[in-house]
Amino acid sequence: MQKINLSDNRLLRITTLCGLYVAQGIPFGFVIYTLTAYMAEKGLVENDIGNIVAWSTLPWAFKWIWGPIVDRFGIPSMGRRRPWIILAQIMMILTIGAMLLISDLDSNLKLICAMVFIHNIFNALQDVSVDALAVDILHEDERGKVNGYMYGAKYLGTMIGSSGLMLVIKHSNMAMALIVQIILLTAIMLLPLLLRERAGEKLMPWSKGKASPASSAQAFGSTLQMFKTLLKAFSLRSTILTAFLALFINFGIGILSVAGTVLMVQNLGWQKDQWVNLTGFWGSLIAVAGSILGGIIADKIGQRKTLAITGIIIGIIWITLSATTAHWPNKNYMIIVTLLETFLIAVMAVSFFSLAMGVSWPKVAATQFTAYMAIMNFSTTIGAKFAGIVKTIMLDYFPYTPNPDQVIKPGELGYDPNQVSNPFGIPDALMIYAGLYFCVGIFQLLMLLVLPFIDPDQSRRLLDGKQSL
Repeated sequence: MQKINLSDNRLLRITTLCGLYVAQGIPFGFVIYTLTAYMAEKGLVENDIGNIVAWSTLPWAFKWIWGPIVDRFGIPSMGRRRPWIILAQIMMILTIGAMLLISDLDSNLKLICAMVFIHNIFNALQDVSVDALAVDILHEDERGKVNGYMYGAKYLGTMIGSSGLMLVIKHSNMAMALIVQIILLTAIMLLPLLLRERAGEKLMPWSKGKASPASSAQAFGSTLQMFKTLLKAFSLRSTILTAFLALFINFGIGILSVAGTVLMVQNLGWQKDQWVNLTGFWGSLIAVAGSILGGIIADKIGQRKTLAITGIIIGIIWITLSATTAHWPNKNYMIIVTLLETFLIAVMAVSFFSLAMGVSWPKVAATQFTAYMAIMNFSTTIGAKFAGIVKTIMLDYFPYTPNPDQVIKPGELGYDPNQVSNPFGIPDALMIYAGLYFCVGIFQLLMLLVLPFIDPDQSRRLLDGKQSL
């Protein structure tokens, strides 16, 4: 009879880990793509949408805080990670359910931001707990492949949460989309709920069983010792510069993810489901390909070189976009540029992951790498938050007042292409966005100047072998 616990059954542990990553991706795709496009179509501007994205990503910037808590506290008799995963999954479901109580999403933006923030606190907890479970139960010879499966599973969840739930909204309403999310997350929760980590452990608090030696173990001697070791790991030039790079690598992406949605839906005549289908569905598929290829390329030519090449190309694409506003109404042009940009961003992200792993001190590599990922998430947060601020600054230089008598029909341009008062010959409504693309493109190129000063081997060379804290 085949064992029905995660440690002894390869199929069950892979299915469970991937399923839990799908659960992370569904609400992420819903908020970042579906909800923002829905709000853009309702007339909300960059500052409002940027707040939604910022509050959604902010808890991920501090997810490293959960690491020591998950490592040192729990219910070992139910497994080292299972109780945390079940708790996080339940709270993810409840916070989405609470959104059903909001009568009018359009006029309750602050409440929406609060609910999105609370939900992502528990989504981040689930992420940390699942990653810890993967470290505990995956065999050494399957870690590489299964990590690839898990990363792809999150993109699958993103596709479901974006284009899938947009179809639900199109044929029903927002409330039904929230209900579908609850059903999906509840179904996925059955995996950790009905499966033990290891043989002999309790399935429920009232069940028979006891903690296994592996579930009773602790990752660190003390939390204070872990933080002292982390401070030492972040004391080198390369580790500090990598943190600086993490802080700004997604800044431009965060700005344009917000401004681009408003541009497409409110100015270029895209329907919200068209934009979500492109970014959430096709974009996710392209990102999977970019992630896989990015890892191969980084292994072949090096992480820093891959990061530099892709970062430069992305910056050039954004600068080129700022100079080609005449082609923006051409949907084929914007589709090609968007998918190319998405592919390159995925390659750049994977090469940065690889660089961050290399820079991390092996003694505390897992926690240090999580810190880099948290800083990278914060980069997206501050970018999204600054989207409205940067646009306001641009309006000071290129003021544009829409014609109140202009009636915009679905599929039509949301601006007057003949209203041009700037010396560049660009329609005034697009001049703001052209300036945004130009500025973030230049910023992207300047940010990469720190790469030559990052030595991936510095931690191992200078810290290994010295007296530890």
